[in-house]
Amino acid sequence: MVIGVAWAFFQKPFPELASFTTDWIQPLGRIFIKLLYLVAVPLVFSSLIVGMGSLKSVAELKSIGKHTFLIFLTTLVSATIVGLSLAYIISPGRKIEHLAVNQTVSEKISSFQHAEKSSETFIGAFSTLLPDNMVHALSNNSMMLQVVLIAFLLGIALSKMTGDAKNKILDALDAVQSWFTAVIHLIMSFAPIGVFALVAALELNSEVLLSLGLYMFTVVLGLSIMLFVIYPLCFTTLGKTKYTDFFVKSRAVLLMAFSTSSSNATLPLTLNVVKEKFHVPDNISNFVVSVGATINMDGTALYKCVAVYFIAQSLGVELTLAQLFIIVLTSILSTAGAAGIPGAGMITLVVILQTVGLPAEGIVLILAPDRILDMFRTVVNVAGDISTSLCVNGLAQRKNTA
Repeated sequence: MVIGVAWAFFQKPFPELASFTTDWIQPLGRIFIKLLYLVAVPLVFSSLIVGMGSLKSVAELKSIGKHTFLIFLTTLVSATIVGLSLAYIISPGRKIEHLAVNQTVSEKISSFQHAEKSSETFIGAFSTLLPDNMVHALSNNSMMLQVVLIAFLLGIALSKMTGDAKNKILDALDAVQSWFTAVIHLIMSFAPIGVFALVAALELNSEVLLSLGLYMFTVVLGLSIMLFVIYPLCFTTLGKTKYTDFFVKSRAVLLMAFSTSSSNATLPLTLNVVKEKFHVPDNISNFVVSVGATINMDGTALYKCVAVYFIAQSLGVELTLAQLFIIVLTSILSTAGAAGIPGAGMITLVVILQTVGLPAEGIVLILAPDRILDMFRTVVNVAGDISTSLCVNGLAQRKNTA
């Protein structure tokens, strides 16, 4: 990334060097983007079905499962609204005077801006959500939201199945998920070359760097609001837990989440803290924390909303209310199941960009600070699981004493 930035600035006075970049370096970036497109559909499709289909205990837990998913959904929606609201207020992408992109990307943007005139209403947006041909949707990168909805529907149906057939389907899809996770690792080994090629082809200036700083500030501010405002409203009212007690008792697991950037790696410690320090019963803590590590990713959902809005602004695209609603919906759905997969954050971000018609090349703007922001959003993801455990436990206690 740093070398790419240096190259982008260095080539400006030399037309021959700029021509070399366009002819020989920029195609490497396009190859990297196409590789991301290549694995998006099978990875998201298999991950979502496995994530939803594995939730066999939802029916058994009944009220606990109902409360858990209601709180998960509430905080996820809150996170997306906070992210989009801050992105709209701060508008970090507006500091860039429409980022210079190649002709192909420019044509995609023009096509998107022309098409959005016919889908200004929510009814118009909803009319294209459900495809009439599943195979066609799975073979078309421009129908990523439809793919997510299909996988979500199939996953829910699978969760209601029992017996050997369900296990065979889950095993097969789990193998597919592992297969494409390995493919992601292979693709990401070429990420330094791809990122260099993408950045080197950009026309960078001080405004771009300032916008990137504002983007990071927007994400961190949104995550802070979730951690220090939204969650406390939940666990102090529903969970009857004091504000300071929450952070004192959970500081070890939050620090581990920050250092590892992995909800799954933090899972054993999260369970221990919820059971031993917050005294949440096993039947609640095991379910909420385990499921939360898979589908409850408030920090990731917030980050995706800010990232997509920032990319749209930097490319000079004005998003309508219908597109903003689709961003919220896709962020929530694509977060479930796929969130725990290494390297999947970038893939699911490509999914959202494709859904609203934005070119995936825009992710080059946010690759540099992604590792740092990943640490912050993992803290929020884990804190959300702990907060939800406390809320569900509080509701269960109220029901028992009623």
